[in-house]
Amino acid sequence: MTRQSASVARMLAQYEQIIRMFVDGRTTAQQFEAEYLDAFKMDSDQVTGSEFDILDALFADVDDYVADPILRAEFGGLDDNQLRDRARGVYDLLF
Repeated sequence: MTRQSASVARMLAQYEQIIRMFVDGRTTAQQFEAEYLDAFKMDSDQVTGSEFDILDALFADVDDYVADPILRAEFGGLDDNQLRDRARGVYDLLF
C-alpha cells in the first residue's frame, strides 16, 4: 500500500460508519448532521483527491440541510430524505 493510499484509507475510515448508520436509518438526519460536521471539521487525515472531493460535496449537502420545515420552506435547503439520498450516493461511491 502506498503512502497516499494509506492516507486515503485512514480518511475514509472516519466516515464509513457515520454515513452507513445514517443511510441504514440507525441515526436521524440531525444526528448525522452533527456527527458528520464534527468529523469533517476535525479530520486531520484529509487528503486531496477524488475521495476528498466526494466527502467535501457531502459536507456542502449537510451544510444545506435544514431540519425545520418552516425555515426550509422559506429559505430552501435539503430535507431529511434528500440528505439521506445524497449520503447513500456517497456511500455507494466510496464504500
